Amino acid sequence: MKVLRYFQVFSGISLVICSLLLVTGCSDDFLDRPPLGSLDNTTWINTEDAGSKMLSMCYTPMLSNAEYQMFKFEFFDCITDDMHKGGSDAADKIRITEIARGNPLPSTLLLERVWNHRLQIAISRCNVLLQNVTLETPLIQAGGAYVSTEEKARWIAEAHFLRAFYYFDLMMIFANVPIIEESLNVIDKTTITKAPMEEVYDFIMKDLEVALAEENLPSAKELSADEFGRVTREAVYSFRARVALFNKDYALAKSDCKKVIDSGAYELIPNYEDLFNSVERGYMSKECIFMTYNSYNPPYCNGNPALIYFVGRGVTGGWGGEVPTYDLVNEYEVKDPRKVHTILSHGDIFPKKDGNEEVHDYTGYDNFTKLQSRKHYVDHFRRPDAGLKQTDWSYYHIRYADVLLMYAESLIELGENLQEAVDVINKVRERAFLTTSPTDSYATYRAFNIIDPITKEEFEKNYKVKIDDDLRKAVRHERRVELAAEGLRYYDLMRWGIFVEKIRAFYKTPEGIATEKGSNISENTWPYPIPQAEIDKVGGALVQNDNYK
Repeated sequence: MKVLRYFQVFSGISLVICSLLLVTGCSDDFLDRPPLGSLDNTTWINTEDAGSKMLSMCYTPMLSNAEYQMFKFEFFDCITDDMHKGGSDAADKIRITEIARGNPLPSTLLLERVWNHRLQIAISRCNVLLQNVTLETPLIQAGGAYVSTEEKARWIAEAHFLRAFYYFDLMMIFANVPIIEESLNVIDKTTITKAPMEEVYDFIMKDLEVALAEENLPSAKELSADEFGRVTREAVYSFRARVALFNKDYALAKSDCKKVIDSGAYELIPNYEDLFNSVERGYMSKECIFMTYNSYNPPYCNGNPALIYFVGRGVTGGWGGEVPTYDLVNEYEVKDPRKVHTILSHGDIFPKKDGNEEVHDYTGYDNFTKLQSRKHYVDHFRRPDAGLKQTDWSYYHIRYADVLLMYAESLIELGENLQEAVDVINKVRERAFLTTSPTDSYATYRAFNIIDPITKEEFEKNYKVKIDDDLRKAVRHERRVELAAEGLRYYDLMRWGIFVEKIRAFYKTPEGIATEKGSNISENTWPYPIPQAEIDKVGGALVQNDNYK
């Protein structure tokens, strides 16, 4: 079974959805439409490849343009001190402006969309599989043979992981959310209530424990090339470490990260630039632990507007959504090449396949800093049709540098093996300063290009983290510059307990005043309000978070 094939072919997903009767319309209503669990066992369960298609449907919510791919950056980056939500004018970014200011409303559309997507689509599909696939369920492969018990066990483990993965987003945004383990068609909607965050956390951890307990969930070294994108044992450990850090369970985070490191399946690739500009050297390299891969596949999809959303306007053809802040720019050390490969500047120039040049012009629309995300920009030679819709641009959920830094952070917070923590941080920094291209290999001109890169001797003297440095500050700095524009800044600020502090400080800066980001933020801003439309639909059993009543 080739899950990657389903991600590519069914990124539009209508054919599979219809065949499995998992979706019944395009309405955003959460509980007023026929539920995802409406399955007729007699018509689908004996259909060839039904089980693997059902598993694929647990993954494909990550391909959703607005509700997942765009939201990943629009929310988790653009309400922080790393990015602004740019666009043509204020109206173009209204979905995020309320949240970024710190005064979201129960009617805020962005919150309603993520609530619906995670519960109605993503989590519901996982529940459908978990309800209908057991080790005894007779499922037929493509070709007519029965699916083995081992493969079904693996599918169940993957579904548990994915459900936990989707639930974590909900917990990070709303804190208190309904715990739903059944198909929605068997649930009395008037009884749906929210669970306290502690119970949601325990539920997530239980799902991850179930996944790890399954011996048929393979390690990365056992994964075949055509299964790229499927969950591995190391992906579960890595994600559980992320969740554990939110709960300040540093011992568990340390242990899980160490398992990933000791697996020997991963390594830092030499050139940071390749992570975002190459399929073979980046996305499919040994640094990737878990990601969603977008392929150029025009016969089966109409394109991916998620990328267009974040690229600069004008000649670049985007909508200008991911705008780096000066605050982020200033976080980089002078000769850190990662700034080159993370942030584009007004006036940067890239060659085009027709022999002309693309001069980046960030004037004429809402872009305070006149910057854009390099990690979201695809040069012309990676655009088969010269446009931005059909490209191989993809994004990471977890990569190895993230795990190394989580490991170092855990050691620091535990006060254990501090020299090891220092060595791990420096391993990430050495890749950045010593083996990463100091210039943009794909550009004709880049304002941030480093003309005189540092030497190894200079790194050892001036850039290497030392044991007597402020190590908490060092690892937090490293996470920010290493993982910028990858949809992780919100998670970090929240679990460090400094989100409000940082955004309040940001509002006092000229760009904070201009964008009004943080103008109304307070300790009562989070958890964000449950969409009022969803409360109304369930007849009052689901109540609003206390800070928004």
